[in-house]
Amino acid sequence: MKINGQKPGISSNTQIGQAAGKGGGKAKGAKRAGSQADSVDLSQKAKILKRVNTLIDASPEIREEMVVRLKTDIKSGNYRVNVEKVAERMLERAIRDSLYRER
Repeated sequence: MKINGQKPGISSNTQIGQAAGKGGGKAKGAKRAGSQADSVDLSQKAKILKRVNTLIDASPEIREEMVVRLKTDIKSGNYRVNVEKVAERMLERAIRDSLYRER
């Protein structure tokens, strides 16, 4: 890449060229590490999202006690599907999907 007909860092009058020529490894005017601390200011929304993310990470992906209970109920024949609840959820999703398609 060329800038104004010169390759960056090659000219002896650039900071990169001077730093490389001195062998110091630092560009002219560079600050020492630790002399000034960086800071970040998070919005309230970002703080809430960070907290939610922390809570999600802390929760288990598989709820072992529920899995054990469901397996036991299925094996013993005590597991019953609430057909009304299933139908209700299916209708809710169908209505929600049709509303979003119209937008």
